[in-house]
Amino acid sequence: MLHGGPPARYLMTGSPFWRGYEEEIGLSPVWDRPLLTVGSVYSVYGPACVSDVAALVDESRQQAADLDAAGVLVFNLPPDAARKWAATREPDSVIRLDMSYYRVPGAGSDPVTGNAKKSVRTEWRRRWRRATERGVRLVDEYQPSAELVDRVLELTNGSAVKHGWPALYDRATLAAVLSVPGARVIRADWGGRTIGAFVALEHDRRLYLWAGGTDPSVYSEVSPYLFLLYELLGEGVERGWDRIEFGRGNDDFKLRHGFEYIPLWSLWYAAKPGQAEIYGPRLTALHDGQATVQGYEGLAQQL
Repeated sequence: MLHGGPPARYLMTGSPFWRGYEEEIGLSPVWDRPLLTVGSVYSVYGPACVSDVAALVDESRQQAADLDAAGVLVFNLPPDAARKWAATREPDSVIRLDMSYYRVPGAGSDPVTGNAKKSVRTEWRRRWRRATERGVRLVDEYQPSAELVDRVLELTNGSAVKHGWPALYDRATLAAVLSVPGARVIRADWGGRTIGAFVALEHDRRLYLWAGGTDPSVYSEVSPYLFLLYELLGEGVERGWDRIEFGRGNDDFKLRHGFEYIPLWSLWYAAKPGQAEIYGPRLTALHDGQATVQGYEGLAQQL
């Protein structure tokens, strides 16, 4: 970390999450040197609330130049915030790496399954019922044991690898996130065994599912992912959540199950002359490739 912020600044020399974006579309590495980032690639939402965008961009650009870095990348801004940044300091590239998906508990044609198609709602409810009949339970763990943290790490990395991504997390990172006020593990328990889990954070009447994974060895018997989602949406109103944030990735599933979404835009600023000509085309290829694999082919590279 270069600056504790807010917002925090980092010198990214390598990242499994960033590498996943490249490898998913068969793209050669974008960066050939460290990159200064504002916000973290691991944060679903970037620094939307900044009082002096111009000063931050100018200072970060100079810092990147001093470090001989590949410019400055501001991660994952919702559209309104991204437009504010771009109007204040025009970026050299604008890319969309992800969508963030969410649901409002109780909203839609069904209070749990929302506005998903009838066939999807019926199958979702059937799988949830089968899991409950076989004894799967939802459990909140506010002080997870070391053994449980290890199990969550196994599940989250296993799910990433299953979807063709690198292992994204390490134990120290999970432990650090779980030390934040409002953090917990929400897990699917089956006879004392954790078959699915989320690392979750609750803040300002919203539940954020930051990382998660399920055990594929039980898929022929129960569906832990669908069980967890159904349980959380079913309890959302009672628990006082205005919104449940389901994070990024697994786009096809989330669209099919009626989730709403927010485009997350990342703004790149060159730090030295000539960098735009080198990295701009690579970032465009990354934007286009991710839009295609996530089901948004042809998404314009503009705010």
